Amino acid sequence: MMNKGHRSNLGGLGELARRAWSRSLRFRAGVVIVVVMVAVAILGPFIAPYPSDGWGAVPPKAAERAGKPPGPEFLLGTDHLGRDVLSRILVGAWLALAQSLAVISIGLALGLLLGICAAYYRQAIEATINYIAEVFLALPAVILALALRMVLGQGIHVVIGSLLLTWWPWYARVAYVYARSIAEMEYITLAKLAGVPGRRILVRHIAANVLPPVLVQAITDVGSVLLEAAAINFLGLGLPPDAPDWGIIVQNGFKYVISMPWISLFPGLFILLTALGFSMLGDSLREELDPKMRRRWRLWF
Repeated sequence: MMNKGHRSNLGGLGELARRAWSRSLRFRAGVVIVVVMVAVAILGPFIAPYPSDGWGAVPPKAAERAGKPPGPEFLLGTDHLGRDVLSRILVGAWLALAQSLAVISIGLALGLLLGICAAYYRQAIEATINYIAEVFLALPAVILALALRMVLGQGIHVVIGSLLLTWWPWYARVAYVYARSIAEMEYITLAKLAGVPGRRILVRHIAANVLPPVLVQAITDVGSVLLEAAAINFLGLGLPPDAPDWGIIVQNGFKYVISMPWISLFPGLFILLTALGFSMLGDSLREELDPKMRRRWRLWF
């Protein structure tokens, strides 16, 4: 009985996606947006019309090219240093997704491990993990980024490190709630009485059932992490000012928002569209997990 439940939950991930694809227009739209953005991130450095501009190099004729509005030569215009905005966005796509996916994947793995252990072993382990998670959940990512920058200097490690410290407790909390409800079920108690090793119970029966809903939550959170990473870089706390990051590109054009609005507008739209795609993807999957939520929103889409 327990093995059957284990297989059905793992296999349910694919079935969940298939149901969402057939029922939800939002899910299909989210898939298209995410696939396009991932393709842009992979191919961006190769399809950028001016690759050196994309990496932050100032072109030789910067004064002549500076501040050109969108047109046939520069589709999204140029910035105040004469760099092609489209090239900056295309080259920066991989960096935006890499930061977000690194935070989500590491935070998810760490949070799952600690959350499940806290729910299963209880007592001192449960209290310690929950207390540490509460401490980090109370700390803003921007404050942590500022502290890390003062100690370690600028770099991608500041962005990933500060966000990771604030996101792993979230996944630990979510995993803990799901795992605790599963750990109190009859078949877990019977497995313990039958002498099934604790490691096997954790992996095959608790973790396997906790993973699907937490993974759906992680997909939804990619957009939030992307926005937070862009905000940290916008404030100058993460990557250096010439890095091809969407948040930095927005910041570079912020002072010219009246005279050259395209510098900040287009990378901002890319940030918004990518975050929206992951949010639509995750929300649609979550509605398939919770039929009540699906009925609640069926009139919208």
